[in-house]
Amino acid sequence: MALKRYNQLFEADIKDNTGIPSDYIQGVEQKGREQFGYNGPNPQEMREMMGAMQNIMRIQDGKEGELTEIGKEIILNHYGSILDDVKLDIKIVKPDDPEKREMTQKMMDDDQDENQEDDQPEIPETEIEVPDVFPVDVTEVDKRKILNNLMQGEAQNVHSMMHTEKDKIDEVDDRLIDLYKTLLTINRKFDWMDAADLEQMMQQNPDMANAEEVEWEEDEEGNQSPVIKVRALDLPMLIHETVKGIYELIMANAIPENAEMARKVMAETDTLKDEKEDIKFGPFIAADIRNFFTNYIERKTKINILENPNIREFIYGYLVELPTDKFLELIYAVLSDDEDLADDLIEKSKIVKNAIDDITEPEEKLEIPLDTSGSMDEPNLVGGLQASDEPLTPPKEEEPKEINYKNMGQAELNYQLNKALDKEDYETVKKIQPFLKNKE
Repeated sequence: MALKRYNQLFEADIKDNTGIPSDYIQGVEQKGREQFGYNGPNPQEMREMMGAMQNIMRIQDGKEGELTEIGKEIILNHYGSILDDVKLDIKIVKPDDPEKREMTQKMMDDDQDENQEDDQPEIPETEIEVPDVFPVDVTEVDKRKILNNLMQGEAQNVHSMMHTEKDKIDEVDDRLIDLYKTLLTINRKFDWMDAADLEQMMQQNPDMANAEEVEWEEDEEGNQSPVIKVRALDLPMLIHETVKGIYELIMANAIPENAEMARKVMAETDTLKDEKEDIKFGPFIAADIRNFFTNYIERKTKINILENPNIREFIYGYLVELPTDKFLELIYAVLSDDEDLADDLIEKSKIVKNAIDDITEPEEKLEIPLDTSGSMDEPNLVGGLQASDEPLTPPKEEEPKEINYKNMGQAELNYQLNKALDKEDYETVKKIQPFLKNKE
């Protein structure tokens, strides 16, 4: 007779998430399949990917430290305002790096532990359900699953972030950006390859894995501070894994306080199998949530986002603290394009107002009320990151056809660069890059 606990009766699946409309997921699935297919890279793409990887490793050999410093600079330029108390222990390393191997093994061991109960043999003749002392809360699982998708989606902004320091990467070797781009593009097809097994791939070739974890250091006075530790094979993965670590810290307050409940929720959502699904859907979910909050700030506040890097991360810090039912209701409204309901939930919860209060000086707070009629003329940019997949408003008819980049500030140039990259308009990228290089 097999005894099952209630928390073993389901696995987290984004398609069954109560915070995400089913037709939304169907739409993402359709877009993803149209773009990336079912079967992964074709033979020609596999050869391109292997060639790019070999060239990257050869070029990076002996220059890992130099590229690591570029990566740190990119991270600090984009997230510096929220990393005052965070230590970045991040490095580009060779495949056989001992620390990376140790971190990878720990990741695989943790994944095995989380799935151990599911691997137990079952006797189907008679099954009795035994209530758990701390049964897993399905809504907490749904919340965690959405947050993991948000984390993975934000970490996908690697391409646009690299281009902000293209001149420095070119100084190392001007072939790297194109090689990184080739690798990133083809790897996305693996994300949508149904037959791909992330756990199996990692077990078969652990040296090609990238590793990230968040640790806590204690100083002589007993004060603890977080350390984001990353060991990655190349610059894009260094950035990707570091951004994941940053979002892990932002989302830590959403973990249930009960330790046993927290363990069970994470066992349902934080496995390698879950990560594969999160990498697929996360970029779409994160972009739509990001776009909504960008639009909300432009419609409802007088905040100049260009002058307030990381306002999105401050908002997310309050978003994750919402009670689970309110969090799921808000995300459902956002992804359903129910603007009125989403606006109402945001205003009642004060998550945007609280974030604005955090980033403005006390004497300025009274000058930045919520304004239901105001809008911003400037485009959205958060810390230099790509802020939307498409422009939120159509260009004005009187806007000149040829944009003058010469007199733009760094933030405006970064926005125009990210917008061009999002459209794969590399002619415009080439026009912008010389002005980025000349900025101090």
